[in-house]
Amino acid sequence: MADHYVQGSFAFTCTARESALIEEAWQHASDLLADLAPGEPSAEFLAAFMPTDLANPFNGLLEIFDDPDFPDFGAEIEIAGAAECIVAIYGTTDFQPGPIAELIRRCCQESLEVTPVGFVWSYGCSRPRRGSFGGGWCAILADHVEFASTHEELARRLGRSAATSAAEAFDPWIDDPEYPLADWQAEVANGDTRLGYRDWVFATTEAAGSSRPIIGTPMA
Repeated sequence: MADHYVQGSFAFTCTARESALIEEAWQHASDLLADLAPGEPSAEFLAAFMPTDLANPFNGLLEIFDDPDFPDFGAEIEIAGAAECIVAIYGTTDFQPGPIAELIRRCCQESLEVTPVGFVWSYGCSRPRRGSFGGGWCAILADHVEFASTHEELARRLGRSAATSAAEAFDPWIDDPEYPLADWQAEVANGDTRLGYRDWVFATTEAAGSSRPIIGTPMA
């Protein structure tokens, strides 16, 4: 048996009005998680988490969670300050990047228009199981949220390295049988490409989704 952890800790600044909205939404989620009756939602809350069912004014909040029946941010929150507030969010076991990011995006539109907010998180395991360690980052902008994991970034980087090695070994004096020099010359003449022959072969191969070896590139 092994324990898995998702951890994160970050802080950001926002206006007092925005921090009050975050605090209200956080409290509503905590009440719903504990099967308690939430307090009366404010007009600001309803605007930020617009309900799709008027019979349930909190379903707009619940939809930011992966499981609406379990509205847990997996973290603690601390708010300090007056006119400009510092909001700290942290968790060490089940930190939830998605709901936390969407909470901030909906509550802090004014501040996000000026400065985006970002954070990183990690996940690990109490045993050295393969693939059970990693993390990621999140960038919160006024109109959307971006995520990436370390596994995705690593795969992307390794892919770029393989493509770079193949490009460096490519011999432009040898025609690729599937993408011969005559085809490239025709595209250049028609104004369809401005790439050199080597770059055109790699771009065309990638666009076709082919994983075959490219002629003119020595095999490992």
